[in-house]
Amino acid sequence: MESNPDMGKLLDILGNETRRRILLLLTRRPYFVSELSQELGVGQKAVLEHLKILERAGLIEGRVEKIPRGRPRKYYTIKRGFRLEVLLTPYSFGTEMYEPKKPRKTEEYAQVRELIKSTEPVETKIDELLDFLDDIEKRVDEALRMRHELEEVRLLVETYIEGLLRRVAQENERELEKILREFGPRLPRKILEDLEDF
Repeated sequence: MESNPDMGKLLDILGNETRRRILLLLTRRPYFVSELSQELGVGQKAVLEHLKILERAGLIEGRVEKIPRGRPRKYYTIKRGFRLEVLLTPYSFGTEMYEPKKPRKTEEYAQVRELIKSTEPVETKIDELLDFLDDIEKRVDEALRMRHELEEVRLLVETYIEGLLRRVAQENERELEKILREFGPRLPRKILEDLEDF
């Protein structure tokens, strides 16, 4: 599992409790600074500093809206969604980030477009969309379960290879060099890095 070059920075940003609370609030609705300050019990100046950090990281965005009376207000909203996974084992540490992309024109995409465009009564349309959503959620759960199972197998294989190479290194360094020349390009980067520190 490879780390995104900005992942350390992102983990630092998300490591702050106030910023996490801001993000949680913004998943509910747009907020402006004084509302966030009141909800969090934190001064407006500190809230503004946290908002700047989150905005620079591309996690939130601000937009100015005119209101009937008074000065325009700057509202903050979530800008992008992503899932962050951290893998920590006795032999490896890694992070991976998944960001939703524009959907490919799959069969499912075409199916949902048809459901959205349909001219059936609202109740029928909602019922069909909810059935479709249930089916997609089941398939996503199954894919995630399969991914975790494969991840476990991958981890088992990598751990075994690394242990084997460590034993070879202890017994015969020349043999290890020979193996690394032959298989080095195919070995996971993490194993090579761990062997360098060995």
